[in-house]
Amino acid sequence: MQTAPREIGRPTPVVSGRAFLGIVRSLKQRGGTELLRRVVDEAGGEAARVFAAPISQLSWQPYASFIGLLRSADRVAGRGDLSMGHALGVEAGAQDLSTILRVYVALSSAERLIRSCSSVWASYYRNAGSMRAVRWEPDDTVLRISDFPEMAPIHCRLMEGWMTSTMSTLGFAVLPGARERSCASRGGEFHEFWCQWTRARSR
Repeated sequence: MQTAPREIGRPTPVVSGRAFLGIVRSLKQRGGTELLRRVVDEAGGEAARVFAAPISQLSWQPYASFIGLLRSADRVAGRGDLSMGHALGVEAGAQDLSTILRVYVALSSAERLIRSCSSVWASYYRNAGSMRAVRWEPDDTVLRISDFPEMAPIHCRLMEGWMTSTMSTLGFAVLPGARERSCASRGGEFHEFWCQWTRARSR
């Protein structure tokens, strides 16, 4: 499904180089540099321009190039049904908890992790709306991304995977049914991700 167009005059959304390098790492683990080359070649357009030079973790790249890379990975390394987005999100979540979110591993705090989502989103995406925790109870946890109507469906799947992976890596069991239950690409007012979880290990 096509994403909504950006309103004229609004800043173009961009993605951190760190997010690109996370996808690169995952693709190399799956099929080495050859798979990465095929994915980048298939992505074309904006993605090809980004990969024409080394990508710095601290750089900011066009959102369109990030989505082009994800869609290409889904076609080349996946089944073309967006499930690769979820898989890459799972891997990104585990990686984040060993780097920028490692403090939450030490604290083993699902609540603090959930409520930190606003700053985590801003560290990866700019001019791309905002994420906030609406609720964080074990039986009703909701994250909401607002003011980002052009967020691509495969990016939504990536965020689903990221959410469940970060919780699981901390030792919390996410129950079946976790999903995006409102999506701007399907006419929703915002993107809303919901899950339930339990404390999988004693504290």
